[in-house]
Amino acid sequence: MDAKQINQTTDLLDFVGYELRKAGGYHVGACPFCGGRDRFTVKHTAGGDRWHCRICGDGKYHTVIDYVMRRDNCDFKAALITLGGAIQRRERAEVPIGTVAKHAPKPLQMPDDQWQADAWREVDAASDALHQPQGQAARAWLLERGISRAMWDLYQLGFMVYSPKDKPTVKIPVITIPWYDMDASGEAVMAVKYRVLRKDSKLRYFSKAGSKYDFPFGLFDAMPFDTLIFVEGELNCISARQCEPRGLSVLSFGSEGGGDNRALKAIASRYKSVYVWADDLWDNPKQAQRAKELRTLICGKGRALRSVKDSGIKQDANQLLQSGALPEFLSRVVGVDCQQAIYKQR
Repeated sequence: MDAKQINQTTDLLDFVGYELRKAGGYHVGACPFCGGRDRFTVKHTAGGDRWHCRICGDGKYHTVIDYVMRRDNCDFKAALITLGGAIQRRERAEVPIGTVAKHAPKPLQMPDDQWQADAWREVDAASDALHQPQGQAARAWLLERGISRAMWDLYQLGFMVYSPKDKPTVKIPVITIPWYDMDASGEAVMAVKYRVLRKDSKLRYFSKAGSKYDFPFGLFDAMPFDTLIFVEGELNCISARQCEPRGLSVLSFGSEGGGDNRALKAIASRYKSVYVWADDLWDNPKQAQRAKELRTLICGKGRALRSVKDSGIKQDANQLLQSGALPEFLSRVVGVDCQQAIYKQR
């Protein structure tokens, strides 16, 4: 079959891999590329199924072949071969609701509504506590690392005393770091990470049970700029954003093994220049595949970056922020101007 016939006869719903909600002549639901809830739309036309995403799309409806090209990161010819040779076509009525197609990727994960409601209550309470007397140690820790009060509110950082359910007498003071997103339809929290404040603790970070890291940290603040930088670690992300770099989106894939490459790829595809700033990831042979995946996000549009070294000591984004050198580093290496002067905070 030719491209026109393939686009007319292929059921796109089979390729999404999970059920979309029917809304009139459309099907809507989470986007298989950037997640969300009701961002992705499929409509049935005389020329075949068409789709678009109101967040990571370009505002136009696209064909089934376009879908496979984006899903597989391949060219038109490869997508045509995939659709023409590997798909067993069936009548829509014969496909049970919820059936996952053979070639459909696993959908990106978002915590359910009950988990999110509980997480938001925790995040809100912790954010309030950070500004209260009990949050003094957390405030001191953040200020010592150069993180401004404005960033506390922007990223909804907070303070709480964590007690494991199986050890209620154990009290662990932590800074809460939520991974969240927002759009016109509301807010969604994907994960809550805890930074342990006890100096005698061997554990530095842990997560709220049920957290999902399929989407990058700082997604709520991603803007339609020309340049994007992915950094390793939430604190480094906040540090770079604090410099108010002009025309630069700053996101983080979290720890060296965190995140889902599909979400990162979908976001990176919207930018002209893409940089990935990592250290542990590039140096860890156990993360070779993950490093390779992140390097593909650049695709000739930017660079893979490492932290600078001063007298043999690595200087990541937060350390450069503390020394006042981060704006100059971003300007020189990434090519953006920073609008916020860095100053010592009391």
